[in-house]
Order: sequence, then C-alpha cells, then structure tokens
Amino acid sequence: MESKYLKTAVILVFLSFLSVSAVFGIIVLVVRGPSFLAGPARAVPCTQGMADSLAVNMLKNSSTFSFDGIGGSIKQVSADSPDNGQTWKLLYTFETAHPGYGNRQGQVLAQVITEHSAQVTLSNCKIISATCDSLWDLLSDKLIQSK
Repeated sequence: MESKYLKTAVILVFLSFLSVSAVFGIIVLVVRGPSFLAGPARAVPCTQGMADSLAVNMLKNSSTFSFDGIGGSIKQVSADSPDNGQTWKLLYTFETAHPGYGNRQGQVLAQVITEHSAQVTLSNCKIISATCDSLWDLLSDKLIQSK
C-alpha cells in the first residue's frame, strides 16, 4: 500500500515541477518578450540624420557655442560612416562673436567673428568625442593636451 502512495506522491511532485516550470517560462516570455528566444539584439544603425541631430544639439549646448555662438552659423562640412551607421565622423563649422573656447565670461575679449571647426564622432548614436579646432575638447570642456 505504501508503494501506491509513494508513486502518487512522486507523480504529484513531478506534475507540480512541470507546472511551476511552465509558469516561469510564460513569465519570462511576457517580461522579456519574444525577442528572448531570438538571441541577442542587433544594434539599430544610426542614420546620418540621427547623428547630425545629436551632434548639432551637442554643439549648440557646448560652452563655446552657448557663450557667444552666432545662431544659424553651424554648417555641416562632411559626414562619413565607414561601417554603415555604427560610427559617424561629422565635421562642422560655426562662428562665435569672440576668439577662444568655453565660457569666457569675465575675460577681456576681442570683438572678432571667429570661425571654428568641430569634429564630432558618434558610435551607435552616442557621441564619443567632439573637438573644436583640434585644440578644445567640447565634451570635457578643456584644452586638449598635446602629446
């Protein structure tokens, strides 16, 4: 008689395990979505328009441009993506009302419209470097140390 109850208990434990596993699998699919079964997601290419928009926004908000940049002067000179949208190298020109870089408040400044060149590099639609005239790091807001 004991063996009959033992077999029933083993079957019930096994069925409980299957039920819990099925519920867990359904929860994972609901939370992670069907892409969980498809493997790792591929990076969506960053279009030139997306890269340009991010770069121009960063330039406008940089301390150099926001201090005395001349509105409407940002112009794209070139755009290169050697790997079809994963990386973008963009070159711009823009003008400021005074020479120099960064926030120059409190400094004696010449009233000279100055043209600058900015190189912006993006990887997967994230700006990884931005320089002005190859002398000023627009991301860290300081002079680039020569090597």
